[in-house]
Amino acid sequence: MYETTVSVEKENNHLLNYVKWQMEQSLIQVDGLMAESQESLRDYFSFACADNYRFQMQRQLRETISQTLALGYKNVYVRKLLKIDKNSFFQNILVNTLCLFDNDYDRQAVRHLIDIEKSIYIDGYYNFRMETLKKKWQEIANLVNDNYYVMTDKTLIVEFLQYLLESSSSKLKKLTVSIEKERFILYGDSDEVMEPTASLAKYSDIEEEVMLNMLWLKPQMIKTYSSHPLSNDFRAMSEQLFDIEYINVP
Repeated sequence: MYETTVSVEKENNHLLNYVKWQMEQSLIQVDGLMAESQESLRDYFSFACADNYRFQMQRQLRETISQTLALGYKNVYVRKLLKIDKNSFFQNILVNTLCLFDNDYDRQAVRHLIDIEKSIYIDGYYNFRMETLKKKWQEIANLVNDNYYVMTDKTLIVEFLQYLLESSSSKLKKLTVSIEKERFILYGDSDEVMEPTASLAKYSDIEEEVMLNMLWLKPQMIKTYSSHPLSNDFRAMSEQLFDIEYINVP
């Protein structure tokens, strides 16, 4: 029997929820066992499966923890340095996008640090094993702080996002997005359902997650279907960055 436990400080238990969400479907498929527990300052997620699934589960767990550290804790770190207003749609999109756009490099950098054979204290890696990456993230935050006027000007934020879009390649021609109040679904060029990219921000609403995916995919054309009005901030940003059509559905 292979079994392990993943833990995080309660302050960032949204990251443990991400780990659980990533692992639970695979565990169900192999008849694995899962359990959650709490202490005053920490939350825990434990799971177990038959030994013949050990390497499959360890491989998935390593990738999930790598993303949690490289993107989730990066978002936590950069937000603290920049003192982001969590209620500002434009600031949230800027920070979430900055954190995501070099995520591949960061994820590769932390992957080799993780000892998958032991119980995993995610914040322990963040606090004691990631000084090199933190220096890189500090440089990004310093660059933004040196030009902090950008953070308070919606027009400049959009211009910066346009720059990021121009420096990246389009991942598909057409994107269709079905937006509900509690979730959204992405459809690609052939109307296939696409796996969304999560910001791993502690506070993030559906529209912020949709916008992040639109920026990440950089489609040539977007259609959105929604049964409820989209916010003025979402529409203002998307109309300046994309060729987008809004369709209201009953």
